[in-house]
Amino acid sequence: MDDLYRRYAGWLKATLRRQFAPDQAEDLVQEAYIRLAPYQAAGGIRHPQGLLLRIAQNLAYNQARRAGRERRRDARFAETSQDHGHHADAEQTQVVLYRQILEGLPTAYRDVFVLNRHGGLTYEQIAAHCDLPLKTVEWRMSKALALIAARMRD
Repeated sequence: MDDLYRRYAGWLKATLRRQFAPDQAEDLVQEAYIRLAPYQAAGGIRHPQGLLLRIAQNLAYNQARRAGRERRRDARFAETSQDHGHHADAEQTQVVLYRQILEGLPTAYRDVFVLNRHGGLTYEQIAAHCDLPLKTVEWRMSKALALIAARMRD
């Protein structure tokens, strides 16, 4: 292996520097020799110069593919994060709007609506709790829903 390194390392480094950045070329030379070792151990290599160049080019190709995948993954992540940020902003805006609409409802309508939608009480339970007829609770709820819908459209 030492003989192969002394013989071809300078040539391989010069060849790779024409195709790649100097730092990348040096890394490719080192990695190519590491990858060449099993071939050397298995037996004689007929064309070590060609094999070294092919190994180094394949390594560079794999690095470029990996970098491309990472750039695409990072772009998707940034896009997803950006979409999530917009979604979160829109969601917060809707919450604020909803609260403003609820605060703008007349107290009688708001109480019935909140007890039903946020308190989980049935109309019968609201009627008993507020000491109101069931029909009044139903009417107030329908009015509250109509007002909320109208204000959401605005």
